[in-house]
Amino acid sequence: MKHEARRPLAVVTGGSRGIGRAFVLEATRRGFDVVFSYRNRDADAAQTVELAAELGGQAVSVRADLERFEELQIVVGAARGKGSVSLLVNNAGIGEEFTLEELTRVGWERSIAVNLTAPTFLAKELWADLIAQRGAILNVSSDGGVAGSLHGAPYGATKAGLIGLTKTLARELAPHVRCNAIAPGPVATEMWFAIDPAVQAQVMEREMPLKRIAQPEDIARAGLDISSWPDASGIVVLLDGGRIM
Repeated sequence: MKHEARRPLAVVTGGSRGIGRAFVLEATRRGFDVVFSYRNRDADAAQTVELAAELGGQAVSVRADLERFEELQIVVGAARGKGSVSLLVNNAGIGEEFTLEELTRVGWERSIAVNLTAPTFLAKELWADLIAQRGAILNVSSDGGVAGSLHGAPYGATKAGLIGLTKTLARELAPHVRCNAIAPGPVATEMWFAIDPAVQAQVMEREMPLKRIAQPEDIARAGLDISSWPDASGIVVLLDGGRIM
């Protein structure tokens, strides 16, 4: 009897909507089964699962609040229940805005937990799988992590920290695991559409040489392309329409 080859397994954080959902679906198109985390949007997560099934793949949703350190194990346990992980996409993030005057310790710690601690410790928990599969890690940073963020210290510092984490893990896990980062600019997600249209127009006119806002699918395709490049590790690719050069 001929046995069907097992599909490789990807873990995507924050996969219920936006860029995260696009990563889940693009990974599915590329032949992965996917375990993805989400915080509280049950209906959105269920829809992501359905969309992956329509593409002929299997996505498993895991409700976990990555601000809570102990809940990382929920994600890890779900992944191990499916097999050995070949790809980790650290996509989940918090984009809360703070001036220094407004900043609280609670807000700072929340951003650190989700944007930096969770990616670090998911890599720690899954590194043996990734080595065994000669896999890849993709961290979703931001152009604000490259050039300084307009959204305040927690977001800018953690997204810059994610770039430092990327380069460090690329060194530590070589030659078995490749670790790269992407740094998107404005993307057509809920966060973008919540901005005043006048501000959107100003950003487009003054800051975007390519005069377009990226779609989530653009980011997912680029990120998974980069993760598949055999000679790329420790790189950060800006996907911001030329905003930062």
